[in-house]
Amino acid sequence: MLLVVAVGYVQPLRAYRQAEDDVDGRRAQVERLEQRNVRLEQHLEEAETNEFIERSARRLGLVKPGERLFVVTGLDRWKHGRQGGAGTRIP
Repeated sequence: MLLVVAVGYVQPLRAYRQAEDDVDGRRAQVERLEQRNVRLEQHLEEAETNEFIERSARRLGLVKPGERLFVVTGLDRWKHGRQGGAGTRIP
């Protein structure tokens, strides 16, 4: 009789352990999502600043009225030449 009762408890115990594992996994997932949410909120606050807007506009090549735009090319060649020795100039 004791064996029958013990066998009857095996499946509920397995289900309980599985449910505990599922809860632990969900808690970890919620923690990761909360951390991501904090980072996104910080990014959103930063995106609303004038400095962020200006940096983004400059990345797109925009300039303020009255400014002059200079396009610098050949930086990769210049950096490569500088590695070869001090004072190297590119014609």
